[in-house]
Amino acid sequence: MMEWCNSGAKSLRIAFFRGAFVCVGLLWLSLAAWGGIKIDPGNMSPYSKTKVSANLYAKPDPDALGGIKGVIADAPSEVLGVLVIPQKFPDVSALSNIEGGLSDKNARNINKDMKNEVYLAGLGGDNSFVLYGLPPGRYDLFVLCENAFYEGLMLSRAENTLSEPDIKSIKDKINESNPFFNLKHQHRIEGQTGTYGKARVVEQEVRTLPVTLQSAEVLTHIQIRSIKLCFMESVGTARLGTHWEMKKTREMTRQELGPPDTKGLIPGYFRKSLQGFRVSTRLRDVGVISIAAESTQGAESSAAEE
Repeated sequence: MMEWCNSGAKSLRIAFFRGAFVCVGLLWLSLAAWGGIKIDPGNMSPYSKTKVSANLYAKPDPDALGGIKGVIADAPSEVLGVLVIPQKFPDVSALSNIEGGLSDKNARNINKDMKNEVYLAGLGGDNSFVLYGLPPGRYDLFVLCENAFYEGLMLSRAENTLSEPDIKSIKDKINESNPFFNLKHQHRIEGQTGTYGKARVVEQEVRTLPVTLQSAEVLTHIQIRSIKLCFMESVGTARLGTHWEMKKTREMTRQELGPPDTKGLIPGYFRKSLQGFRVSTRLRDVGVISIAAESTQGAESSAAEE
């Protein structure tokens, strides 16, 4: 009798663990079927149960009549979001007559108050996107996929004149900043060399170390990925040599990555086809945009290349 009871208990335990294993497996299969978490600021993260800030993206202007729509084609994995970013390059010399900005130093500091909007377009199931309420201007697109990103950001209107010492100084400054992220990669850097030269960087950062929540709970099964623009300025002198400082950053995406998601640094690709859409006072249809490899224009930068 005792032997039968032990055998029955063992069978129950095996059945329980098998059932639990199947449930967990089905859960991860369900999560994997999503292909990634769509950009949805203000909603709860499925892994840490914390909210992503709803203020990350600029609100469309209700008085603006312009807009943009189109379809992303040839994506290698699920499209998680399409961002619309205005091309803004303030002319510092034109600010010299502003009160309080007569000196070169004060004129430069005025740029700190300039907003760098990033808009989030509505995304359809067929990878169509639409965004209403855009002021007139030129806009670039950023497309986040589950295992890569594609961007057409204009980093510099003038010719890129950065030297190797400039690039090294810029990378060193970025890599020593914000220690929360332990993996960093500068995908593209463009700008002008010389004193008070300016540069912009498409930067990707990932935290693969344990993440501590406000509740003091430590999570080891998630990662945090941030893709941002870094605004750099040369402050070197003849005596000190090449030296760059980070004046500001503008985060474009922040992802919480769970077990079924692509981890670590993902490759980023520049696509000329995502750059320079002029928007006026009506909705502009840009049609179908292929983000497949461009044979005659554009450049690619992969985290795996370094």
